[in-house]
Amino acid sequence: MNNSFNHILFPTDFSKNANRALPFAAEIAHHAGAKLTLFHSTQESMDMLPSFEGSRDKTIQDTSDLFERLITDLRKKEAYADLDISTILQSGQPTTSLINRIEEEQPDLVVMGTKGVTGDRNAVFGSVASSVIKKSASPVLAIPNGCTLAQMEKIIFSTDYKSGDLGALKQTAGFAKLFNASVDVLHVSDHRNLESEIKHRGFRELVKEQITYPNINFHLTYEYDFFPGAADFLIEHPNSMLVMVRYKKTFWEKLTNRNHSKEMAFYSKVPLLVYEASTVKADELISV
Repeated sequence: MNNSFNHILFPTDFSKNANRALPFAAEIAHHAGAKLTLFHSTQESMDMLPSFEGSRDKTIQDTSDLFERLITDLRKKEAYADLDISTILQSGQPTTSLINRIEEEQPDLVVMGTKGVTGDRNAVFGSVASSVIKKSASPVLAIPNGCTLAQMEKIIFSTDYKSGDLGALKQTAGFAKLFNASVDVLHVSDHRNLESEIKHRGFRELVKEQITYPNINFHLTYEYDFFPGAADFLIEHPNSMLVMVRYKKTFWEKLTNRNHSKEMAFYSKVPLLVYEASTVKADELISV
């Protein structure tokens, strides 16, 4: 059991994209011994007035049936038979309701299905997932269509050597420990110089002092911009998941507005775990 992950929140609209991502949430909950909560928000009225009673009851029953179907399918796998699973149905606009629920529940991880490859690069993740990634204080793991559970065994952690990166890497090592995964720490520098090398070696030594997880490797690559550099690294290290730390809301706009076809592989086929920088602090380090 890993105490860093006690509660996994899985929002679903019961679509195929969401259903394909559910095994990821279940697998993490299974390995961590965590509680798994399935969450659905409906814009249909849940008002308590008598005139809405019939519609409300039907919505509750229909959603309960869908939840039960998901849980029944999960429990067919022996490993998930004893998972602690609960469900939440909430009325309201999906994005707002979900973000409010995250603030209230403060789950250790939010796992979401995303659209994956699409003709509209700005719709790769979908509006709800993109909004949650931009606003959630809890880490968010976005699962595009076509991903496999094996991708959680090869983790690429991108760093720019900022203050929250060490704490995020510590949490990532805890995640990696669940799956005995390798962790490749990647920095993309736009200049090949002594300063880049000093930062790279300094961060590497600091990590080795603070984090005892054995399977961590370090990579320094040079490219004019982070995104093509990371895309090349992903191409060289296929079947991986990517971890990033979000420092500014503009980060997500930069990512989703990429228009190079090669970089589509960067975010349309790779599980993406995003930490919010203010929730991971370098002074909260415990050996992993």
